[in-house]
Amino acid sequence: MMDDFEKQLQAALAKKDPSPFFEARVLNAAKRQAKEHRASSRMWWASALAAGLLLMSGSAWQYEKNRQEEIAGKDAKARLELALKVTSVKLQKISIKVEGIQQN
Repeated sequence: MMDDFEKQLQAALAKKDPSPFFEARVLNAAKRQAKEHRASSRMWWASALAAGLLLMSGSAWQYEKNRQEEIAGKDAKARLELALKVTSVKLQKISIKVEGIQQN
């Protein structure tokens, strides 16, 4: 039984000539693998570029949003200050009238 196994093993490991077109198949496989590697490399760079552009556009959008909020806040502050001045002037006029009535 062991002799049979050893014979099978020797036959399996015996030196054999490669099949026809073996070299061509190996070279084609290597070329195909190189093309796939280049394609995946291009895809990686395209993805990195897209991510960078997305990050930049998001940052620009956030900057513009903050700038518009700041402008709106300054506008609201200016309107509030004007409203307080108008209220102050009206209260002063009312105070003068009340003082005039109290003196009479």
